[in-house]
Amino acid sequence: MEFILDSVRADWEAFLRFGPRLIYAAVLFVVVYLAGRHIGNVAMRVLRRRASHTGEEHLLRSVFNLIAAGVGLVLALGVLGLQGIATSLIATGGAVAIVLGFAFREIGENFLAGFFLAFSRPFERGDLIRTGDLLGTVRGIALRHVHLRTADACDVFVPSAQIFREPLWNYTRDGLRRPSFTVGVAYQDDPEQVADTLRAAARTVPDVLTDPAPAVDISAFSDAVVHYQVMFWVDVTSSSGTLLEVQNAVKTACWSALRNAGMTFSSDVTAGIEIKTAPPLSVEVQPG
Repeated sequence: MEFILDSVRADWEAFLRFGPRLIYAAVLFVVVYLAGRHIGNVAMRVLRRRASHTGEEHLLRSVFNLIAAGVGLVLALGVLGLQGIATSLIATGGAVAIVLGFAFREIGENFLAGFFLAFSRPFERGDLIRTGDLLGTVRGIALRHVHLRTADACDVFVPSAQIFREPLWNYTRDGLRRPSFTVGVAYQDDPEQVADTLRAAARTVPDVLTDPAPAVDISAFSDAVVHYQVMFWVDVTSSSGTLLEVQNAVKTACWSALRNAGMTFSSDVTAGIEIKTAPPLSVEVQPG
Protein backbone atom coordinates (compact mmCIF):
# COMPACT_ATOMS: atom_id res chain seq x y z
CA MET A 1 0.00 0.00 0.00
CA GLU A 2 2.80 2.34 0.88
CA PHE A 3 4.35 1.67 -2.53
CA ILE A 4 1.17 2.69 -4.31
CA LEU A 5 0.84 5.87 -2.31
CA ASP A 6 4.44 6.81 -3.03
CA SER A 7 3.87 6.23 -6.73
CA VAL A 8 0.72 8.35 -6.78
CA ARG A 9 2.47 11.07 -4.77
CA ALA A 10 5.40 11.08 -7.21
CA ASP A 11 3.09 11.29 -10.20
CA TRP A 12 1.14 14.11 -8.59
CA GLU A 13 4.30 16.08 -7.85
CA ALA A 14 5.50 15.54 -11.41
CA PHE A 15 2.17 16.79 -12.69
CA LEU A 16 2.38 19.86 -10.48
CA ARG A 17 5.82 20.60 -11.85
CA PHE A 18 4.90 19.87 -15.47
CA GLY A 19 1.24 20.94 -15.41
CA PRO A 20 1.71 24.73 -15.72
CA ARG A 21 4.00 24.27 -18.71
CA LEU A 22 1.49 21.92 -20.29
CA ILE A 23 -1.35 24.37 -19.75
CA TYR A 24 0.78 27.24 -21.06
CA ALA A 25 1.70 25.20 -24.15
CA ALA A 26 -1.96 24.35 -24.81
CA VAL A 27 -3.04 27.99 -24.40
CA LEU A 28 -0.19 29.13 -26.66
CA PHE A 29 -1.19 26.64 -29.34
CA VAL A 30 -4.84 27.74 -29.24
CA VAL A 31 -3.94 31.46 -29.32
CA VAL A 32 -1.54 31.08 -32.26
CA TYR A 33 -4.01 28.90 -34.15
CA LEU A 34 -6.91 31.32 -33.62
CA ALA A 35 -4.72 34.29 -34.56
CA GLY A 36 -3.68 32.55 -37.77
CA ARG A 37 -7.30 31.76 -38.61
CA HIS A 38 -8.27 35.39 -37.98
CA ILE A 39 -5.50 36.65 -40.27
CA GLY A 40 -6.62 34.16 -42.91
CA ASN A 41 -10.24 35.30 -42.63
CA VAL A 42 -9.22 38.95 -43.00
CA ALA A 43 -7.13 38.11 -46.07
CA MET A 44 -10.02 36.12 -47.54
CA ARG A 45 -12.42 39.04 -47.07
CA VAL A 46 -10.02 41.35 -48.87
CA LEU A 47 -9.50 38.86 -51.69
CA ARG A 48 -13.24 38.20 -51.96
CA ARG A 49 -13.84 41.89 -52.66
CA ARG A 50 -11.03 41.92 -55.20
CA ALA A 51 -11.22 38.58 -57.00
CA SER A 52 -13.81 36.00 -57.94
CA HIS A 53 -12.94 32.82 -56.02
CA THR A 54 -14.66 29.47 -55.93
CA GLY A 55 -12.58 26.54 -54.70
CA GLU A 56 -9.50 28.76 -54.44
CA GLU A 57 -10.89 30.50 -51.36
CA HIS A 58 -11.37 27.21 -49.51
CA LEU A 59 -7.89 26.07 -50.53
CA LEU A 60 -6.23 29.24 -49.25
CA ARG A 61 -8.23 29.12 -46.04
CA SER A 62 -7.03 25.55 -45.45
CA VAL A 63 -3.44 26.60 -46.15
CA PHE A 64 -3.69 29.45 -43.61
CA ASN A 65 -5.16 27.10 -41.00
CA LEU A 66 -2.46 24.50 -41.61
CA ILE A 67 0.32 27.06 -41.28
CA ALA A 68 -1.22 28.45 -38.08
CA ALA A 69 -1.54 24.96 -36.59
CA GLY A 70 2.06 24.12 -37.52
CA VAL A 71 3.46 27.29 -35.99
CA GLY A 72 1.39 26.79 -32.83
CA LEU A 73 2.51 23.17 -32.49
CA VAL A 74 6.20 24.05 -32.85
CA LEU A 75 5.92 26.82 -30.24
CA ALA A 76 4.03 24.53 -27.86
CA LEU A 77 6.66 21.80 -28.17
CA GLY A 78 9.35 24.35 -27.45
CA VAL A 79 7.57 25.39 -24.24
CA LEU A 80 7.36 21.75 -23.17
CA GLY A 81 11.09 21.34 -23.66
CA LEU A 82 10.74 19.11 -26.69
CA GLN A 83 13.00 21.19 -28.91
CA GLY A 84 14.28 18.10 -30.68
CA ILE A 85 10.83 17.15 -31.89
CA ALA A 86 10.11 20.77 -32.85
CA THR A 87 13.35 20.94 -34.84
CA SER A 88 12.50 17.68 -36.59
CA LEU A 89 9.05 19.00 -37.52
CA ILE A 90 10.55 22.21 -38.91
CA ALA A 91 13.12 20.29 -40.96
CA THR A 92 10.47 17.88 -42.25
CA GLY A 93 8.13 20.73 -43.13
CA GLY A 94 10.91 22.56 -44.95
CA ALA A 95 11.81 19.48 -46.97
CA VAL A 96 8.16 18.88 -47.89
CA ALA A 97 7.78 22.54 -48.86
CA ILE A 98 10.84 22.34 -51.14
CA VAL A 99 9.56 19.18 -52.83
CA LEU A 100 6.09 20.63 -53.32
CA GLY A 101 7.59 23.89 -54.53
CA PHE A 102 9.48 22.14 -57.32
CA ALA A 103 6.54 19.90 -58.19
CA PHE A 104 3.95 22.68 -58.34
CA ARG A 105 6.19 25.62 -59.15
CA GLU A 106 4.00 27.18 -61.85
CA ILE A 107 0.78 26.75 -59.86
CA GLY A 108 2.37 28.26 -56.77
CA GLU A 109 3.86 31.08 -58.81
CA ASN A 110 0.44 31.95 -60.24
CA PHE A 111 -1.18 31.85 -56.79
CA LEU A 112 1.45 34.15 -55.29
CA ALA A 113 1.29 36.53 -58.26
CA GLY A 114 -2.51 36.63 -58.03
CA PHE A 115 -2.26 37.29 -54.30
CA PHE A 116 0.03 40.29 -54.82
CA LEU A 117 -2.07 41.57 -57.74
CA ALA A 118 -5.16 41.38 -55.55
CA PHE A 119 -3.59 43.70 -52.98
CA SER A 120 -1.79 46.06 -55.39
CA ARG A 121 -4.99 46.46 -57.50
CA PRO A 122 -3.45 47.63 -60.82
CA PHE A 123 -6.78 47.07 -62.63
CA GLU A 124 -10.46 46.39 -61.97
CA ARG A 125 -13.20 44.51 -63.77
CA GLY A 126 -14.17 46.44 -66.91
CA ASP A 127 -10.72 48.02 -67.42
CA LEU A 128 -9.06 47.82 -70.82
CA ILE A 129 -5.53 46.49 -70.30
CA ARG A 130 -2.63 45.27 -72.37
CA THR A 131 -0.15 42.62 -71.25
CA GLY A 132 2.39 41.35 -73.73
CA ASP A 133 0.63 41.02 -77.10
CA LEU A 134 -2.84 40.74 -75.55
CA LEU A 135 -5.30 43.64 -75.43
CA GLY A 136 -8.71 43.14 -73.86
CA THR A 137 -11.28 44.09 -71.27
CA VAL A 138 -11.02 42.50 -67.82
CA ARG A 139 -14.07 40.27 -67.31
CA GLY A 140 -12.94 38.30 -64.27
CA ILE A 141 -10.11 38.17 -61.73
CA ALA A 142 -9.01 34.99 -59.97
CA LEU A 143 -5.83 34.12 -58.13
CA ARG A 144 -4.50 31.82 -60.84
CA HIS A 145 -5.57 33.82 -63.91
CA VAL A 146 -7.22 36.96 -65.27
CA HIS A 147 -10.10 36.65 -67.75
CA LEU A 148 -9.72 39.02 -70.72
CA ARG A 149 -12.25 39.64 -73.49
CA THR A 150 -10.52 40.76 -76.68
CA ALA A 151 -11.97 43.04 -79.38
CA ASP A 152 -12.73 40.04 -81.62
CA ALA A 153 -14.84 38.46 -78.83
CA CYS A 154 -12.24 35.90 -77.74
CA ASP A 155 -12.04 34.91 -74.07
CA VAL A 156 -8.41 34.65 -72.96
CA PHE A 157 -7.36 33.44 -69.51
CA VAL A 158 -3.94 34.95 -68.80
CA PRO A 159 -1.87 33.40 -65.97
CA SER A 160 -1.41 35.81 -63.08
CA ALA A 161 2.36 35.25 -63.10
CA GLN A 162 2.58 36.50 -66.69
CA ILE A 163 0.75 39.71 -65.82
CA PHE A 164 2.87 40.15 -62.69
CA ARG A 165 6.18 39.74 -64.57
CA GLU A 166 5.50 41.75 -67.73
CA PRO A 167 4.74 45.46 -68.18
CA LEU A 168 1.04 46.24 -67.83
CA TRP A 169 -0.86 49.00 -69.65
CA ASN A 170 -4.16 50.11 -68.11
CA TYR A 171 -5.97 52.31 -70.61
CA THR A 172 -9.02 53.04 -68.46
CA ARG A 173 -7.70 53.49 -64.94
CA ASP A 174 -8.86 57.13 -64.90
CA GLY A 175 -11.25 56.80 -67.88
CA LEU A 176 -9.25 59.10 -70.17
CA ARG A 177 -7.99 57.91 -73.56
CA ARG A 178 -6.18 59.86 -76.28
CA PRO A 179 -6.70 58.27 -79.71
CA SER A 180 -4.99 59.65 -82.80
CA PHE A 181 -4.92 59.15 -86.55
CA THR A 182 -3.06 60.59 -89.53
CA VAL A 183 -4.46 62.25 -92.65
CA GLY A 184 -2.50 63.36 -95.73
CA VAL A 185 -3.21 66.78 -97.29
CA ALA A 186 -1.69 68.23 -100.45
CA TYR A 187 1.27 70.62 -100.27
CA GLN A 188 -0.62 73.53 -101.87
CA ASP A 189 -3.00 73.80 -98.90
CA ASP A 190 -1.93 76.16 -96.10
CA PRO A 191 -0.73 74.13 -93.05
CA GLU A 192 -2.26 76.50 -90.48
CA GLN A 193 -5.61 76.44 -92.24
CA VAL A 194 -5.50 72.64 -92.43
CA ALA A 195 -4.72 72.35 -88.70
CA ASP A 196 -7.51 74.80 -87.76
CA THR A 197 -9.98 72.90 -89.93
CA LEU A 198 -9.08 69.54 -88.38
CA ARG A 199 -9.21 70.88 -84.81
CA ALA A 200 -12.61 72.49 -85.40
CA ALA A 201 -13.93 69.28 -86.93
CA ALA A 202 -12.79 67.21 -83.94
CA ARG A 203 -14.50 69.61 -81.52
CA THR A 204 -17.86 69.06 -83.25
CA VAL A 205 -18.01 65.45 -82.03
CA PRO A 206 -19.95 65.44 -78.71
CA ASP A 207 -17.81 62.83 -76.93
CA VAL A 208 -14.52 64.65 -77.61
CA LEU A 209 -13.32 66.57 -74.56
CA THR A 210 -12.69 70.30 -74.80
CA ASP A 211 -10.16 70.15 -71.95
CA PRO A 212 -7.65 68.86 -72.91
CA ALA A 213 -8.49 70.27 -76.32
CA PRO A 214 -7.92 68.44 -79.62
CA ALA A 215 -4.46 68.96 -81.11
CA VAL A 216 -3.05 68.71 -84.63
CA ASP A 217 0.59 68.61 -85.65
CA ILE A 218 2.60 67.77 -88.75
CA SER A 219 3.93 64.26 -88.31
CA ALA A 220 5.76 63.64 -91.59
CA PHE A 221 6.41 64.79 -95.16
CA SER A 222 6.05 62.40 -98.08
CA ASP A 223 6.56 62.84 -101.81
CA ALA A 224 2.91 63.65 -102.44
CA VAL A 225 1.28 64.95 -99.22
CA VAL A 226 1.90 66.44 -95.80
CA HIS A 227 0.85 64.08 -92.98
CA TYR A 228 -1.14 65.69 -90.16
CA GLN A 229 -1.70 63.83 -86.88
CA VAL A 230 -5.04 64.49 -85.20
CA MET A 231 -5.10 63.87 -81.42
CA PHE A 232 -8.09 64.19 -79.08
CA TRP A 233 -9.22 63.05 -75.63
CA VAL A 234 -12.21 60.88 -74.72
CA ASP A 235 -13.60 59.92 -71.30
CA VAL A 236 -14.67 56.33 -71.92
CA THR A 237 -16.58 56.17 -68.62
CA SER A 238 -19.10 58.80 -69.78
CA SER A 239 -18.99 58.61 -73.60
CA SER A 240 -22.17 57.64 -75.45
CA GLY A 241 -20.34 55.13 -77.64
CA THR A 242 -17.25 52.99 -77.66
CA LEU A 243 -13.82 54.45 -78.25
CA LEU A 244 -13.76 53.04 -81.79
CA GLU A 245 -17.13 54.65 -82.56
CA VAL A 246 -15.93 58.03 -81.29
CA GLN A 247 -12.74 57.76 -83.34
CA ASN A 248 -14.72 56.93 -86.49
CA ALA A 249 -17.00 59.92 -85.83
CA VAL A 250 -13.97 62.22 -85.60
CA LYS A 251 -12.53 60.82 -88.84
CA THR A 252 -15.84 61.37 -90.62
CA ALA A 253 -16.07 64.93 -89.30
CA CYS A 254 -12.51 65.69 -90.49
CA TRP A 255 -13.24 64.20 -93.92
CA SER A 256 -16.34 66.38 -94.32
CA ALA A 257 -14.55 69.51 -93.10
CA LEU A 258 -11.61 69.08 -95.50
CA ARG A 259 -13.94 68.40 -98.42
CA ASN A 260 -16.12 71.44 -97.63
CA ALA A 261 -12.99 73.59 -97.39
CA GLY A 262 -11.94 72.48 -100.89
CA MET A 263 -8.70 70.91 -99.72
CA THR A 264 -7.01 68.00 -101.46
CA PHE A 265 -6.47 65.12 -99.08
CA SER A 266 -5.28 61.62 -99.81
CA SER A 267 -3.09 58.95 -98.33
CA ASP A 268 -0.90 58.93 -101.43
CA VAL A 269 -0.75 60.08 -105.04
CA THR A 270 0.44 57.82 -107.83
CA ALA A 271 1.98 59.28 -110.98
CA GLY A 272 1.44 57.37 -114.22
CA ILE A 273 3.76 57.38 -117.25
CA GLU A 274 2.36 56.33 -120.61
CA ILE A 275 4.79 55.04 -123.26
CA LYS A 276 3.58 55.21 -126.85
CA THR A 277 5.17 53.60 -129.90
CA ALA A 278 6.28 56.12 -132.52
CA PRO A 279 4.90 55.70 -136.09
CA PRO A 280 7.24 54.16 -138.65
CA LEU A 281 9.69 56.58 -140.27
CA SER A 282 9.47 56.72 -144.08
CA VAL A 283 12.62 57.51 -146.03
CA GLU A 284 12.43 58.65 -149.65
CA VAL A 285 15.57 58.56 -151.79
CA GLN A 286 15.78 61.16 -154.60
CA PRO A 287 17.78 60.18 -157.67
CA GLY A 288 20.91 62.22 -158.05
